[in-house]
This record gives sequence, structure tokens and C-alpha cells, in this order.
Amino acid sequence: MMMMSTSINDDTIAIADDDNIEQVTKRKDTLIEINHPIYTSAVLKIAYDGTHFNGWTGGNAADQTPKQKNKKNTHNHSSQDQTQKRRQSRRSRTLHRKGGGWYGSTSNKVRTVEETIRMSLAKVYGNVNPKQIVFDACSRTDAGVHATSLVAQFYCYTDEAHAARSSDNSTGLQHSLNSTIPIRPKAKNDDTMFVQLPFNSDLSKLVYVLNRMLPPDVRILEASPMPIIDSTSSLLTKYSIEAFHPTLCTTSKTYAYKFSIGNIQDPLRSRFVWHLDGSSNRAMGMNGKNFDLDLAVQAARLFECSEARDYASFGSVMKGNEKNRDRSTVCTIWRCDVLYENREQLPSWELSNRVGDATVTTEKYESCGSRLNADGSPFHPLESSSSTSRLSLSNSPQTFTVVVTGDRFMYKMVRNIVGAIVAVACGHNQLADIQNAIETGCWGNGPSGSRRICAPARGLELVEVTYPDDVHFEWQSG
Repeated sequence: MMMMSTSINDDTIAIADDDNIEQVTKRKDTLIEINHPIYTSAVLKIAYDGTHFNGWTGGNAADQTPKQKNKKNTHNHSSQDQTQKRRQSRRSRTLHRKGGGWYGSTSNKVRTVEETIRMSLAKVYGNVNPKQIVFDACSRTDAGVHATSLVAQFYCYTDEAHAARSSDNSTGLQHSLNSTIPIRPKAKNDDTMFVQLPFNSDLSKLVYVLNRMLPPDVRILEASPMPIIDSTSSLLTKYSIEAFHPTLCTTSKTYAYKFSIGNIQDPLRSRFVWHLDGSSNRAMGMNGKNFDLDLAVQAARLFECSEARDYASFGSVMKGNEKNRDRSTVCTIWRCDVLYENREQLPSWELSNRVGDATVTTEKYESCGSRLNADGSPFHPLESSSSTSRLSLSNSPQTFTVVVTGDRFMYKMVRNIVGAIVAVACGHNQLADIQNAIETGCWGNGPSGSRRICAPARGLELVEVTYPDDVHFEWQSG
């Protein structure tokens, strides 16, 4: 049962029960009932453009703070200041050349989505120490990766709990069942060592205010009190947890990766689409001229499996703060499909002139090879008039999306999968290379002996995260 202050005067009466606290205000002879449930932990659904972020946490980002060497002559501080200003100026010019603005400082500090939201929350909590606010996210996207549905839980420690948590004798703030998990709220109204949510736990107002404080490249879509898990759920015993955890309780995650082929890249989509023009150091020479759509579909099918299996050859080595962390390489991928944008493949500078054209279809995507021609071969609307499935290039870029759904993913796993699919479709690798890599757990032993290609981060987007039915959310928008 929630506890609250016993200070009660003649004008205000407080009533407490197991679920919430109702404040009943008595003014003269009229009773006005105002229901304000008190919450101490909430879950956010977040969307962001990861172009200028070093990921969700920046745990895999290299230390970007330049180390100062000890010099005997340290009297010339003005020269060092000028050097630092030149570095910041070069960084600003580089960001402008790549397109888009830079929201925040031009210093060498790592910019992350988590820290950006935390700093805004610290202000609405009443200018608390930002380190008192803790985030647990369903996924930690890498630098440059976007998200439209990332789920993250947050809560704020009290001053006393934060002091104990920061001290050397903080072993008492560990989970009673799993010693590797720090103390987290056991319920949405757990106030043992957690601060009440801002605005008297009004989540709609919290979403509204945060979206007006955050920079334009990150937004809070919805908020929910910490969800309740049925007592009979197997999640509690499977992971030795006492309450909801956004990472451990997930059922599946879906990522979408966009890439395009064509002589000219659409500049308005350059931050979100990997264009195969042959200039990328990751895939030198892969300009899409020999792109085989049938091979891309076949390569994607090799990754699907209804049961868990080892994908060690498609995970990358962790770096930064996560360098020495042990991670399982066993995953389950239920879906790996190649989709095309089912619309006239017109660049942005031509599409605006064809908005009213009746030939533009209403369905945005369709699975490649889902329909058949008269001779029984897969039908690809973007293919040339010849019988081959290689696409004819024109000035209009042709965009595809690789959709991958699984229970969990390793570091850069989806990007490595997309790189393998594209390499096979462009003739750099063979289907047997992917099959051999899955079976042996390493690259280079296949027929072509070629290296693995990791697709760039800008085309990747976290689009969906699902939870079991026994996890109950109460989403509220701003």
C-alpha cells in the first residue's frame, strides 16, 4: 500500500488504498474529487533520427575526449584554446556537409538519446542530479541507427538511495533474486527509494512537456505506467525478476533496413537509405548494375529459422564500455524478407509532380516474388522487360527494405545480414558463403572466400517491439 504524508488540515482530506491515492478537497460545503494515481516508474515509446546520435547509450562509442599529454611548458593556454576552437569548427563544417543540423554542443562529448532525454527529465523532476534518473531500454541502438518504436523504462532514485548507490558499500542495492540486476521498482507505485513522477504522475502532461524540451530529432510518442505482469507469467521465473523489465520481457523485435540502387541517389532520403553507387568503402564496386533480386530473396530466406541457432558469424566485436562483455550468439529469426516500395520509383524531385496520378498504388510495400508470371517465374514489378531479374538502372532510384524479426540480436547483426544479402545479390558472394558461415560460425571458408560486409548504420531502423499478452500497458499520448 502506498504511503504518503500524514499532514492533513481542515481543507484537505487524504484517502489511501492499495491502488491509488485520491485527494478529496473540501471547499465550504462542496466535495470535489480529483483522482491522481501516484506512480514512480513509467515506460516511454520513443522515436528518433539517429544521424547525429552516438546510439542509445553510446556504450559502444570510442572515447572521443582527447587525452591531454603532460607537457613541461603549459603556460601557453591561449594556443590550446585556439586549437580546440579549430577542432570544433571543423566538426561543425563536417556536420553541415553531411546534411542536417546539429542539435546541441559542438564539443567532443558523446551525444546519446538516453542522455538527451535524461537531461530534460532532470529539469522536470525539479533540477535533480541527472545521475539519479535510470533508464532501461528494450534495445541499445548503435550510432547512426534510427528508431520509431523504442521502449524504455525510467525511474528516479531518492537522494538517500542515490547516495547509497554511489558509495562503495552499495551491495545492498542489488536485486534479491538476481545479484547482477540493480534494485528496480517492484511496482508502478513503489516509493521505497524512488521519487514520484513529475506533474503529479500526469503522463499525458509529461509527454507534452518533454516533446517541447527535446531537440527536433527525438520525440516521445506515448507513455505508460510501469506495466503489470500477471503473477502466473513464466517471465518472472525465467529471468529471476520481480517486475517488468523492457529488455527481458520482450517477445520479438523487428528491424527494417532500406537500400536503393540507381544512377542518382535521392538526396532527401540520403540520411535513411544506403545507396549502392559503388563509392562506399564498405562495398566498393557494388553499384547495383548486376543486382539480382531473385538472389537477394534467396539469401534472405537462408537466415529464417523457426528454432534458435548460432549466428556467431554475423555478430561484431563489442567496443567501448561493452568491449569485454560476454554475449550469447544464439538467436531465433522468424522472418527475413526483402520488400520493395510499391510505388513508381520516382526521385523526390519528380514524385511531387505525380501526386494526383491514379497509377500510384495504395499499398506501400509488397513482398518480392510474392506473385508469379504466366510462365510461373517470380514477378518483380521493378525488373526490366527482359526475362532476367536484374534491374535496369535509370536516374530514378529503386528502394528496397530488408525486414528482420527475431527474439534478440547481437551487435551489428542486422547490418551484417543486410550486407551479406546485398553482396550475394550483386555477385560479390555466393549463397553457399552465407550457408557455410551459418554452419561454421566464421567467414572466409565459403566458395568465394570473400570478406563479410557490414551495411552502414543510416539505413537501419527499429520499427517494432512486442511483449506477451500477460504484460499490460496503459499508453497515454501528450
